[in-house]
Amino acid sequence: MGPSRKPRLLEAALKWYDSSVAKATSNRRQGDEEVTRTSVARMDGFDIPAKDKGLHKGVDQEWYGGYRKRLSGCGPSTATNILRYYRDRLTLPVRAQTREEAQDLMELVWDYVTPTLMGLNTTQRYVDGIDKLQAEKGWGLSCIRLDIPARQEERPDAAQVAGYIREGLASDCPVAFLNLSRGSLENLDQWHWVTLVALEEDGGQLWAEAVDNGRLLRLDLSLWLKTTTRGGGFVYCSKGDAS
Repeated sequence: MGPSRKPRLLEAALKWYDSSVAKATSNRRQGDEEVTRTSVARMDGFDIPAKDKGLHKGVDQEWYGGYRKRLSGCGPSTATNILRYYRDRLTLPVRAQTREEAQDLMELVWDYVTPTLMGLNTTQRYVDGIDKLQAEKGWGLSCIRLDIPARQEERPDAAQVAGYIREGLASDCPVAFLNLSRGSLENLDQWHWVTLVALEEDGGQLWAEAVDNGRLLRLDLSLWLKTTTRGGGFVYCSKGDAS
């Protein structure tokens, strides 16, 4: 299963990426392999001052009020991270600079990107919530999905996944990542959303940096793609026409 857009449109978008957004990508050599890194433009765009000292890297679902929200709030927290990152491009209802303001945005997002009793367990539910919220606010966002089915034979290959994530990040769009099974990744929670902010391609190996509940994680995406038993998916949202 490929991205939820026609193959010709994806091919055109990737050609546009190759010709227009190389500045978002850097190359370095590691041994005999060239490592390509693609990231959002402002890695500090997720920073939130901590109450005591230091910084939170993005919001924390533990900031939600109420047990259910704290338990299942990773999806709306990821959406909040991404909307906060867009705060210079969108007119948000709150400034979302401080922790208290970010919590206000979290509560607003929950009302649209709302988990079910099974959590926010599909990319379509995430997109439906974002679409409803952004339509009311007039933001003009378009969300593009790439699903990873549970059945290995139905999945896009690693090159397609890398191309999709690279396209989003190079367009300065953080990528929401849903994993329903973490596979062999010990540093990733099960049945969980995180925000991808950078991708490294080292030969055939894929590494991602992810914002997750105030932390920055390094994830072995190649290992996840090989070992996840339930799949998941990716979403990024940008200005422009829907696919």
